[in-house]
Amino acid sequence: MNKFYTKQHRFLNAIFLVAGTSIGASELGLPVALRHSGYLPAVVGMLGIYICMLASGILLAKLFIGERQRNLPALFQKYLGGLGATLFNGSYFSLAFCLLVAYWSGIQSILSSFHGGLFTLIVLLIAAIGIYYCLRHNFRLLYFFNTILTIGLILSFIFLVLASFRSSSLSLFHSTNWSQLPSSLPLILCSFGYHQVIPMVCQQLDYDRRVINRALLAGTLFPLIFNIIILTIGFRLFSTDELSEAARLGMPVFVLLKEHFHSNFFVYVGQCFSFFAIATSLLGVSMALRGALYDIFEGQKILQRSTELLIIFPLFIAIVKPQLFFTVLGLAGGIFGNLMAGLLPTTPFLKAGYFRFRYLLLWLAFVAVFVLECVNLCSS
Repeated sequence: MNKFYTKQHRFLNAIFLVAGTSIGASELGLPVALRHSGYLPAVVGMLGIYICMLASGILLAKLFIGERQRNLPALFQKYLGGLGATLFNGSYFSLAFCLLVAYWSGIQSILSSFHGGLFTLIVLLIAAIGIYYCLRHNFRLLYFFNTILTIGLILSFIFLVLASFRSSSLSLFHSTNWSQLPSSLPLILCSFGYHQVIPMVCQQLDYDRRVINRALLAGTLFPLIFNIIILTIGFRLFSTDELSEAARLGMPVFVLLKEHFHSNFFVYVGQCFSFFAIATSLLGVSMALRGALYDIFEGQKILQRSTELLIIFPLFIAIVKPQLFFTVLGLAGGIFGNLMAGLLPTTPFLKAGYFRFRYLLLWLAFVAVFVLECVNLCSS
C-alpha cells in the first residue's frame, strides 16, 4: 500500500513539475500577440503548437529512457555530436537571458503604470539588490518569496476570471484573420516550454515510458487550459485597439483594465496578476540559471562569484531599452526555445532506424516557426 502511494505521489510530482515549468509570464503576452488574428485562429494555433510541443517532449523522453542517467547536453552530444551539445547549452542560456530581459521589462511597465519613472527605477534597483543578496547569501529566502507570490498569483487570477464575467464583454468572434496567425506562433511556443525538466521526470517515474507519457500529457494540459482562459479573458475584455495600445507600451494588457471597471479594485487585481505572474517567472528562471552557472563555473572562483551579476544584468538592458516584453518573448520562443524544445529533440528521429514520416512533419513544423521568427526579427 505504501509503495502504491509512493508511486502515485511521484506521478503527481512529475505532473506539477511539468505544469509549473510551463506556466509563466509568457501567457500574459498571448492576447496582445494574437490580437490581429482573432480568437478562433488564436485557439487553433494554440492547439497546434501544444500538439507539437507535447510530441517533441515525448520523443525527447524516449531518447532519455534509452540512455537513463545522461543529462541533456550529453544526450544531444551522443545523437548530434558536439554541435548538438553546444547548441543546447547556448540555447538554454540565451533563452534564460532573454526571459530575464523580458521579465524585468514587464515589471518596469507595470510599476510605471502606478507611478513615475524615478519611483520605478528605485523599486527596480531595490528588487535587483534583494535578488542578488538572496542568490548569494540566502537562497532559501527566494523559495519563500516565490511561494507568497504564487499564492497572490492564484488569488488574483481567480478574481480576474470573475471580473471578466461581471464586465460588459465583446463577442469572441468579432474579428477573424487567419493570415495574421503565423507571426504569433513563436510567442505561443514560448508558453509551452517544459523540456528541460524531462530528465527529472524520467528519473522520478523510473524510466517507465507509459507512465512518463501520461505524466507529460497531464502536465501539459494545465498550461493549455490556462492559456486558453487567458486568451478568452483578453478577447472578451479588450478591443483590438486596446490590445495594440498594450503592444505599443510594451506591457501586459491586464494592466489596462481601468476603462472596464468603475471600481479600482479590479484594476489593481489586473495589475497585481500581471506582476505576480512575471515576478514568479523571474525568480524561477533566476534560481535555475544560478544553479546551472555554478555548475559550469565550478573551480573558477572569479566567474562563479560573478554569476549573480550575470543574472541581474538583464535589468539594465530593460532600463536602457524599455518596452521589450513582447519582442524578447517572441525571440526567446521562436529561436532559442525552438532549438531546445523542438529542433534538437526531433532531429535524431530523422536518422535511419528512427525515421517516420510523422517525425519529418513535426520537424518541419518547428523549422517553419524558426523561419517565421527570423522573418519577424528582420522586419522589425
